[in-house]
This record gives sequence, structure tokens and C-alpha cells, in this order.
Amino acid sequence: MEQSDIKRLAFPRFTWIRFITAISRLVVLLLMVIILTVLNPKFLAPGNILNVLRQAAPIFIIGVGETIVILARGIDLSMDSIASLTSVVTATLMIDNELPFYAAMPVGLSVGAVLGLINGLIITKVKLPPFIATFGTWLLFKGLTVLWIDGRVISGFSKEFTYLGMGRFLGIPVIIFTAIIVYIIFRILLKHTTFGRKIYAIGANPDASRVSGIKIDRIIIIAFIISAVMGTFGSQLYIARINSAKSDFGEGFALDAIAATLIGGTSFDGGVGTIEGTIIGALIILLLRNAMNLLGISPYWQGLATGVTIILAVLGDTYLKKIAKRYEN
Repeated sequence: MEQSDIKRLAFPRFTWIRFITAISRLVVLLLMVIILTVLNPKFLAPGNILNVLRQAAPIFIIGVGETIVILARGIDLSMDSIASLTSVVTATLMIDNELPFYAAMPVGLSVGAVLGLINGLIITKVKLPPFIATFGTWLLFKGLTVLWIDGRVISGFSKEFTYLGMGRFLGIPVIIFTAIIVYIIFRILLKHTTFGRKIYAIGANPDASRVSGIKIDRIIIIAFIISAVMGTFGSQLYIARINSAKSDFGEGFALDAIAATLIGGTSFDGGVGTIEGTIIGALIILLLRNAMNLLGISPYWQGLATGVTIILAVLGDTYLKKIAKRYEN
């Protein structure tokens, strides 16, 4: 298959409608910043901004994996249990087996890769829809987590490990630098590699991609491995920040990752979306929660608000797509 053919499938013609879609999230983000500044004049203080970015970093890192999967017309509902299982594996290796963090973390990432491989094989070889497959593995991995940790709460990690989640370099949280590195890597992967173009092509038109010679099953498997590895990495940084791990850790990660991806403009139909959008989506989620906390709204309503925001984002994308099709035709 020619590279030009892959690019044509991956990146459709840019129109003013697509431009409006791309900047709409940024406008929403700026409006939220203005509202929060009105509610709390100290919101724009450098220390508070760094704190918001620090909290958003794990959501973005985990959301990157979900973005890759959704771009290829999939979804990974098992993110919660993957985060739980791999984080407790990493934690027990460091505490029970006294492995240094630089040895325990790669083992945890390898476990995550295997879990992602299981998801990918079930979807491509057994031919189960991604929603059903990852819902089933969510239950499976959750059960394994409970068996592994047996109700324990593991804490007391080394200073070197907690530095990854709580430490600062030049006055800036280390986790923010980590998120920037993740952004650069995946920006290059999606925009400047054949793999990235194939992800977009599969999401945009899987039938044409198959006819054009793209090995769809292989790409989808790799996408789910990436999703699981990023879920693992994000969860490792998170337990480094809170200095503990337990069996129910990771609950809500899948919702946050999917929310950041969809709110950021990645289409649930696949083929449309950016890493920059996921960053904006993660920030919108954090700012939404901050606003509700400032207004004294119960945490029980925060999940509802996130769900409503996802629905509005998807409805907005659907509406803009209809306008774009009319305009392009």
C-alpha cells in the first residue's frame, strides 16, 4: 500500500467545520477558567495552576491509551481493573519482595502489556465487540486483583518512587514533566509514523483499510496493548503520589479516560481526534470538579456531571458532523 493512500484514508480534507470542532473545546476550557477565577480570585495563582496540572497529568496519561483505542473504533472498559491489578503487582513487588522501583515498574508494565494483549486477542480472534470483551475482562482482572492483594492496603513506598508522583524539579511537579514527555512521544507516534496513520485510517474506514492491505487485527492488538500499558503507567504514578495501593484503587479511571478522550474531541466512530484534545479533555474534567467543590456540590453528583458532559460532547460532535457532511457535499 502506498504511503499517500494511507495518508488519504487517515487525514480527510480539512474544512472550516472541522476547525470549529477543533477549537470549541479550547473555548470551553477558557470559559471554565474564567468562571473559576470569578468564583475564586486565587485560582490563577501559579501554585494552584501547577496543582491542577499535577492532578490532570495521570488522567491525561491514562487517557492517551484510551484515545488510541477509540481512534481505531474500539473502547477499553477494563482500564479500571488493569490499573488496579498492575498497581498492586507493582506495589507488592516493591514492599513484599523488596525490589527497587526501577525493577518493579517494568514488571508491572509488562503485566499491563499482557492484559492488553488478552483484550486485543479476544476482540480480533474471538471476534467479540470491544465493549463486551473489555467489560468481561474488567470483571476478570478485578477478581484477580482481589485474589492478589487479599484485602490489604500496601503503603510505605521508597522516597525514590514517591518522588515520581510527589516530587518537584525546578519547582514544578515531576509528574507534569512526565506528562509532557508522554505527549511528545504520542504526538510523534500518531502524526509522523505509519502506525499512527494506520490507526486513523482504520477508524475512518476499516473496509477500505483492509482492502488497501492494512493488517487491521495486528494494529488493533497493538492499540489495546498501548492502552493497557498507559493505564498501568498512569496508575503507577498515581500510587506514587498517594503512597498506597489497594484492591479498589483505579475505580473511575476508565470513566475519566473515556471522558477526557471524548470531551477532547475524539470521535466515538473513530478516525478523528488528537492528543492535544485529550489534554484539554483532562483539564476540563479537573476544572469541572474544582468548580463543583468550590460550589459545595456533593461528590456523588460529580460522576453525574461528568456523564452529562460526555453526552453533550458526543451530541455536539454528531451535530457538527452532519453539518460538515452537508457542507462538503
